[in-house]
Amino acid sequence: MKTTDHTPVGPLATVEMKALHSAFRREYASAAGLVRDVRPGDVERARTVGHHLEFVERFLHHHHTLEDELLWPKLLGRVPVEIAPVVELMETQHAVVDDCITRSRALRERWRATADAGLGSQLAGLLDRMHAALVEHLDAEEGRVLPLVETAVTHAEWAELGRAGQSAFPGREGLLVFGMIQRDAGDEVIGTMLAAAPAPVRFVLPRLARRTYRRHAGALALLG
Repeated sequence: MKTTDHTPVGPLATVEMKALHSAFRREYASAAGLVRDVRPGDVERARTVGHHLEFVERFLHHHHTLEDELLWPKLLGRVPVEIAPVVELMETQHAVVDDCITRSRALRERWRATADAGLGSQLAGLLDRMHAALVEHLDAEEGRVLPLVETAVTHAEWAELGRAGQSAFPGREGLLVFGMIQRDAGDEVIGTMLAAAPAPVRFVLPRLARRTYRRHAGALALLG
């Protein structure tokens, strides 16, 4: 049966959100190691790593902002008994992650400008803590929120969330975001994510995004 924009989004929400979460887990799993591997005083390398960390931070912060503004209010209005305690947990976990982001931002900028060993050690430790907090949050979201999203959020609303996410990262940054998601997602998941796109977009976008991410990750030596 053909679905409409007003039918529940169903498993599409889980497929897409898990692909996005996989990108965050991977990028933050490597973040502290990237900082530790920078030689003291190697400002050029510190700038490269710092730019990558700043980009991933913006990606994550925007994702959480969209959830806070567009997702939680819908769930609270439709499945209040089931979702209220979960939303409280999600927002608390968002606050922990956002605190790590805030604390790391100024430290990262100082380290990026100097490649100071002491600053690098502090930053790497903070990124380790942030990764642990983020993984805990993403695991909880997948286990407790996505099953409710599948039945309480419509295709139209899910598409709105996707458009809002894309609008913040135009041009090359948008390709890089898609490439990060695509890295571990697999062709079937990417096909699902692009199912509503015109055929030329379905053909070209994955190829451009893959190339963009490979260049970015290659500069960081993240690709094996």
